[in-house]
Amino acid sequence: MNSRQIEIFHAVMKTRTATGAAQKLGITQPAVTAAIKQLEGSLGFNLFHRSSGRLQPTSEAHVLDGEASRIQDSMVVFRRLAGRLKKDLTTHLRVATPPAFSHQLVPQAVAEFTEQTTDCLIDVSTVHHDQIMTGLVEAGGANSLGFSFGLGERLGLGSIPIGKANVVALVPGDWPQAAEEILAVSSLAGCPVIGTYASEPLGLEVERLISQANVNLEIVVRAHNHNVAARLVEKGVGAALLDSVTAAYILQHHDSGSFVVLPVDGAATLPVKAIYSYEHPLNDNAKNFIDIFRHCFHRLIA
Repeated sequence: MNSRQIEIFHAVMKTRTATGAAQKLGITQPAVTAAIKQLEGSLGFNLFHRSSGRLQPTSEAHVLDGEASRIQDSMVVFRRLAGRLKKDLTTHLRVATPPAFSHQLVPQAVAEFTEQTTDCLIDVSTVHHDQIMTGLVEAGGANSLGFSFGLGERLGLGSIPIGKANVVALVPGDWPQAAEEILAVSSLAGCPVIGTYASEPLGLEVERLISQANVNLEIVVRAHNHNVAARLVEKGVGAALLDSVTAAYILQHHDSGSFVVLPVDGAATLPVKAIYSYEHPLNDNAKNFIDIFRHCFHRLIA
């Protein structure tokens, strides 16, 4: 089978007649009929039964149509992108960001970028640290540019400093620890804690702090999204050790009276970086986006 046969099959599913599909696609009715027969031959089963002049899909056709619809959507995106690439290879920017940056930083940066640049398509994906790195180094470069808390290096990737984030504690406002000026990790022993994942840069630093404090924390929920962890603290589920970017966002947009944000004793800073592949040098649009992101970052954590 080929993409044209799938396109014709999907059109017949929509119109229920070969004539309707032919009109939709701008081809002849015999061409539609021939394509469907060829597709059925390659699949080894019927896709339609003729009834009262209309083509009635088989149960197998209904199952296949869901995937055909997704393929057609992907082809639309592919054609649009191919058209843009034909015009100018610099007009498409693929940005990968962790969830911590997706709630305010990236939307604000994109908004400011699009005010300045009208000829660049931006794709924004929200993924985790390892996926960002993989997307930058894999064949073809799934990402043009990534942002991360940047601990650790990876062969073939370069980085540009954006700023620094702190590890902070979010503690329910009615806990005794809320009155402290600096939180000692050991003071959370015996308290419910919202955990993060150790494979992330923040998680690695939190694990180091826990080991240094020589305590066993009572993890009641493990959240892979820092904003979810912060909202759980807001709802009184437990305390959390998070990044100051998430803390700044949650303080601005939610009920800060229900929790406090405290510095953590002995915590290292997290270097926020823009990351790119040496095989795909940054173009002017990417460099401009990095500058805008940096300004947005410093405004948020000021």
